[in-house]
Order: sequence, then C-alpha cells, then structure tokens
Amino acid sequence: MTRLPKPAAAASAGPFDTDREVRETPAVRAVREAFDADPGAGKMAPHIHRMLCEALTEARVELGAYDHRIVLWMAGWEAETCAVIAGLIIRAYAAGRSGAR
Repeated sequence: MTRLPKPAAAASAGPFDTDREVRETPAVRAVREAFDADPGAGKMAPHIHRMLCEALTEARVELGAYDHRIVLWMAGWEAETCAVIAGLIIRAYAAGRSGAR
C-alpha cells in the first residue's frame, strides 16, 4: 500500500472552496495513484480508509468497534468526499487546540 501524506500537510486539510482543490490535495492524489497502480473493484477503499484513520489519529480520536465500522463504510465513498471529512476532523481538532470557535 502506498504511504499517504498526513492529512494536515500544507493545503490538504482545507478549507476547500471547490472540488478541484480537494482533487489536488496530496492525500487524494496519493489515493488515486495507488489505485491507478493496482485498479479493481474495491481496491480504492483501503487507501481511503487509511486517509480517514490518519486524520482521526492526528486528531487523537479514539474509535470504538462501531465507530471503526462506520469509518470502513465511509471508505467506500469517493476519495474527495473523504478528504473533505478528514479535513474537517483536522480543522476541528486544530480549532479546539487553539481555543477558536
């Protein structure tokens, strides 16, 4: 599996104004490149799952078994949608740490 960049890397956590901005993030490009190298039904999900889990780990979110089941389900969504969700997680965590609302 290709190593994905951390979601909070420069410009990868948003905010996003267009779908093009999301498609150009390092995380989405890495997911697409990994899939292009080994395409097939269901083969994008593990890369998207990793992107979501890295955002959750970076935000220090502890997952229960059901939480993780939902993350696995979300990994079946398109990479861009999950990158926005990962960005929201990272930005919410950063806002909480900085005391911003």
